[in-house]
Amino acid sequence: MVVCMRRSSPGGSACLLRLYNLANQRRRTGCDREETALMYWKEAWAARLAWMLPLGVFLGLVLVHSDLPGVYMDAVNPDFLAAQWLHRGHNPGAGIPSKIFPILGSFYHGLQNAYLGLPFFAVTGFSVTSLRLEQAVFGLILLAALYQLTRRLTGAHGLALATGIGLATELAFTASFRTQFYIVLGGAAWLVVSMLLALPAEGGSWIVRRRVFWSGVFFGLASYGYFVLAFFAPAMAILVACWIPRRDWGRWVAGAVVGVSPFLLGFLSLLAKKHGVEPTLEFVRGMLGQLKPFDASGASGNNLQYAWALLGLATSDAANEAMIFGQGLPGAWGAMKAWWLVAAVAGLVAIGIVLVCRRQPQATMMILPGLMPISFVAVASLFGHRLWAHHFSVLLPFVYLLPALLAAKLAELARLPARPVPMAVVVALALAVIGGNLVQQARFHEWLAKTGGRGRSSDALTTLALEARGVPANVAYLFPEWGFFTSFAFLTGNRVRYSVDIEPATIAKLEKDGITEFRLVYWNAADEGRYRQALQANGIQSLEARTFPSREGQPVFHWLRGGLGGHP
Repeated sequence: MVVCMRRSSPGGSACLLRLYNLANQRRRTGCDREETALMYWKEAWAARLAWMLPLGVFLGLVLVHSDLPGVYMDAVNPDFLAAQWLHRGHNPGAGIPSKIFPILGSFYHGLQNAYLGLPFFAVTGFSVTSLRLEQAVFGLILLAALYQLTRRLTGAHGLALATGIGLATELAFTASFRTQFYIVLGGAAWLVVSMLLALPAEGGSWIVRRRVFWSGVFFGLASYGYFVLAFFAPAMAILVACWIPRRDWGRWVAGAVVGVSPFLLGFLSLLAKKHGVEPTLEFVRGMLGQLKPFDASGASGNNLQYAWALLGLATSDAANEAMIFGQGLPGAWGAMKAWWLVAAVAGLVAIGIVLVCRRQPQATMMILPGLMPISFVAVASLFGHRLWAHHFSVLLPFVYLLPALLAAKLAELARLPARPVPMAVVVALALAVIGGNLVQQARFHEWLAKTGGRGRSSDALTTLALEARGVPANVAYLFPEWGFFTSFAFLTGNRVRYSVDIEPATIAKLEKDGITEFRLVYWNAADEGRYRQALQANGIQSLEARTFPSREGQPVFHWLRGGLGGHP
């Protein structure tokens, strides 16, 4: 297998060869050398900068209705911590306690978004649009790496461009940066970078020295971004064994250990913070609660069926739509994506088996990424119903990468000429896919503008926070229910006092700090009675109720407003 690594890079540039021949022809016909050089560099730079087109398309779609929908709890966790670090206060936070500095957002993801947000929000401020842009940085990284990976594996700029624009216009991808799905795709960005760096360096590569080590680092960093990225480890091990010379395997493993080390450091820092093993274990048990992640009895047929259902929800965008609108939007286009992935995986695996049987293992280099979805689904099946659709959104890049690899491999095996038929087919298919994606995007944004988001993704949450920015210092908000405080802390820049419980000790502490007016926010109108009683028991009187409606006029959530001694 090492032989396949020492062959010349497949991305070695038919485009540059064509330009070289063109230059020779022009010299033979007496054309001006400066004109030839100018044309050469113009075309060369056009080829080099083509990767920026998918990034521009993606960024444009992110900015359309960028303030919609509203920001529900996990759609800004851990990003909201940047607001708390920039503007210190007495408000409750989140994350795993640390003796040194914050390292873990939870036991299953890190804090890369929060640390990126520190300089980003210091410049852009705290708004829904600035949040979308900060989270989209990882989407930009993923698209750039995916373009280069496709180009390197297929040797075709056209296929790479089609793959990049396909994913950039994919609604399941762009809409994920409007929900809690974004944090999983942040880890996926580093996975694609890791795969790219596992290939040998080519002329103009930014990372040449210690490239194998950095490939391992980024794989470990992907797992730190979100734990489900580690599900790709079995396939990544095969890929590394085939793409990287044996003498460098140790460097890759060392890099992976370095990349994932923040998890270990986070647990050690928690241990130091809690002053011992027993208090730490008690904290871990309390945090995990009823999660029981391995309580799923292995990869049973039921679990595999469940994994297939989640794959469909993730790749069709039905899961994002359910979170934003409370329902999936009708349409067969999105439902096809899971079948694209299955067909591409099956095709690549079949070709790989044929090549191995023909004793041509070096020819399997291009098709090895087809093992990645198999690895993910196999490991995910062990977790059963403990996972949901957002975990499967990490497979979205493969929905476009693997069909491109299959098309390139079939063209190679059929010995088709590079032009004009294959290129015409690629262009026609790419336009059809992009057109279908944009139609799906248009329907999604029509619903987004009409509803502003429904339920717990309503833009009424934004209204709550924007109104709170101007309240006096004697006002505090109470959020005893899940879903409010992270977006509130972020959009107010952590400058408005709040608490996450209504215990007498909490009310007494707020009163001691000068708070005289309280606004208790809750989801269901049926809970007004018990919250009114709880506030009155704490001496808060003259209670006034208010309902926050959606754009469609439906009640989203409510508050009770009152003051100590009956004076709001």
